[in-house]
Amino acid sequence: MSQFPKVKGVADIVFLLDATGSMGPCISAVKQNIKTFVQTFTSPNPNGAAVVKDWRAKVVGYRDLDYTDFPAMVDNPFTSEAAELEKQLDALNADGGGDEPESLLEALYMLANMPASGPGEPLRPDAWRSVNSGRRFVIVFTDAPFKEPLRLPKDATLDTVIVSLMTAKIVLHMFAPASLSRFGTLEEVDKALWHKVPVNVGENAQNALKEYTSDQSKFEKIIQLLAKTMTQQSADVPVAD
Repeated sequence: MSQFPKVKGVADIVFLLDATGSMGPCISAVKQNIKTFVQTFTSPNPNGAAVVKDWRAKVVGYRDLDYTDFPAMVDNPFTSEAAELEKQLDALNADGGGDEPESLLEALYMLANMPASGPGEPLRPDAWRSVNSGRRFVIVFTDAPFKEPLRLPKDATLDTVIVSLMTAKIVLHMFAPASLSRFGTLEEVDKALWHKVPVNVGENAQNALKEYTSDQSKFEKIIQLLAKTMTQQSADVPVAD
C-alpha cells in the first residue's frame, strides 16, 4: 500500500478569544501581535528550513450562553491574509459577561464539530481542511473558568469535549491564569498545552492576564515562541491525493 506524500507546513488556526468585558486588554494585545505571529509562522529559520507553506486562520469569540445581552458566539471565515485577520479582531469587542464562568467548552465543542472539506475538494471558509491535509490548531485566550456541564449540547460534559477535540485531531494551546486549575484537565487532549499565566498572591485572574499581555516586549516574544512551536508541529503532514 502506497503512503500519502508529505507536505511541510500546512495548518488551519483558530484564535479563540473570551470576548467578555474583562478581556479588552487581552484582545488589544493579541491584535497588536497577530502580524508578528504570522510573520514568525511563515518565515524560514536561519538554517533555511521549510516554512509554513499553506496556512489559514480565523478569529472566534465566545461569551456566555446564559446571558443574551451580547451574542454568545462570534464566528468568522478562515482567511490566509493577515490584514483580514486584523479586521476580524477589530470587529470583536469585549462586552457582556455576567457570572465569571464562561462558555469556553461550548465553543471548543463547536469547533471540534465544525465541518471539513473532503480530500481533494476546494477549501471552504466555513470548514476545516480535511484531517489528512494539515494540522488543526485552536489557541485560547481567557481570564475566566469554564462552565460545566455544557449548555449546548445540553448536559454534555468536559469529557465529551475532550473526546471531540481528539477525534477532530485539534492541537490545543491555552493561555489562561495558573489559578484556574480545571484547565489542566483539558491538557488530556493529545498535544494540548496550557500556557500558565502567572498569578501573584492576592491577585485575581483578570489582572494576571491583563499584566501578562500588556508587557508588549515580553508578550511579543511569547507569541513568537508559540509560532515557532506551531511551525514545528505543522511539519510533515501526510496529504491525500
